Amino acid sequence: MEMRDRPPVFRALAGTGLLLLLLASAAAAQWSSAPVVRPEILAEIPHDTGAFTQGLVWVSGNLYESTGLYGQSTLRQLHPRTGAVLRRQKLDDRYFAEGLAHFQGGFLQLTWREGVALRYAPNDWKKPSRFRYSGEGWGLTNIGASLWMSNGSDTLYRRDAAFRITGRTAVKLNGRPLARLNELEAAGGRIVANVWYSDSLFIIDPANGRVLAVVDASALTARCGRRSGDEVLNGVAYDPLAKVFYVTGKKWPKLFKVRIPFGF
Repeated sequence: MEMRDRPPVFRALAGTGLLLLLLASAAAAQWSSAPVVRPEILAEIPHDTGAFTQGLVWVSGNLYESTGLYGQSTLRQLHPRTGAVLRRQKLDDRYFAEGLAHFQGGFLQLTWREGVALRYAPNDWKKPSRFRYSGEGWGLTNIGASLWMSNGSDTLYRRDAAFRITGRTAVKLNGRPLARLNELEAAGGRIVANVWYSDSLFIIDPANGRVLAVVDASALTARCGRRSGDEVLNGVAYDPLAKVFYVTGKKWPKLFKVRIPFGF
């Protein structure tokens, strides 16, 4: 008996079965194992071992860094080839600086537990404006007009220019929650995140939270000779013209220029 000759109930069941099969296949594809890639090291650049790196950004040929710890937090401009600190602004001792983003022509810098973000004009860092937000601040980046923020959980928060939460995306690696999301960097519509105390970077689709690839950066950590448990990978910047990344860590002696084999 051909399908067209079957009663409507059989045709409906067959259609439902096909739909379920397609949905199951799509779900399996979405949560298939993320490939592991390794960065190609293009250059090693000196990095201040006193810099407790919390955020790193590439803007118009320069690197900008947010460093943390109470009494030591700063915003810095770094020379991209020598690592020299070209400009430095110390924060008030009550602030523990965290993630950094270049947004609408200036810089936004988060603080850890103070619930305060600092907004810097491009040419005047001495008197940043301040505004409040709820919860802890960890990482920060932007894709177009949307800011993306982490707070150490497995969730990324999308915010508008007024810093209002406009969306939440749970991040999953191979179908499981990926917690301790920290530093964030946008690249080609994706978000590259590090996870606190991990030697890997994770390339995330912000639309659904799926980890598309894992970047094994353990070779970078090994070249820096970690001296304490706190000296972990933290700091990722992307140069979209050259399609290269700059990666460092807390108090690392080196900042690496790398190419990541992924289609950004």
